[in-house]
Amino acid sequence: MKQKIIRLTSILLLAAALLPVSSCRKGGINGDLDGQWRVITIENFVNGVTTEPQNIFYCFYLHTVNLTEPSVTAAGNMTYSGTTLTLEFPFNHDDVSLSRWGIYTSETTFKIEHLTSSHLIMASSWARITLRKF
Repeated sequence: MKQKIIRLTSILLLAAALLPVSSCRKGGINGDLDGQWRVITIENFVNGVTTEPQNIFYCFYLHTVNLTEPSVTAAGNMTYSGTTLTLEFPFNHDDVSLSRWGIYTSETTFKIEHLTSSHLIMASSWARITLRKF
C-alpha cells in the first residue's frame, strides 16, 4: 500500500512539473522578423531623398504589424512568405501619415533584401527601408 502511494505521488509530481512546459503560450511564427524594429533610414525612390526619422518603429508579430511613434499610430495585417512582406491597413488611414514609415498606399508589398536577428532591409516599389531591431 505504501509503495502505491509513493508511486501515485511520483506520478502526480511529474505531471505537475510537465504542466507548465505544455501550456498554450503562442510564440512568434516569423523567425527573425518578429519583434520591434527602429527605422534607421527611408530611401524614397520617387524623389531620391533619404531621411533618417527619429522614434519611428515597426512591430511585427504573428499576422499583424503596428506602426508606432512611440504609441501605436496604425495597426494592420501582415503576410510574410520569407522573401516578401505584405502590409495591409484596412482602416481609413491617411496615406500621408503612413508615409512617415515609407508606406504610400494602404496595401504595400516589400521584398526582403536582408534579414538577420538584428538588421532588416526591405524595399517596395516606392522606398527602401533600413531597420534595426530595438
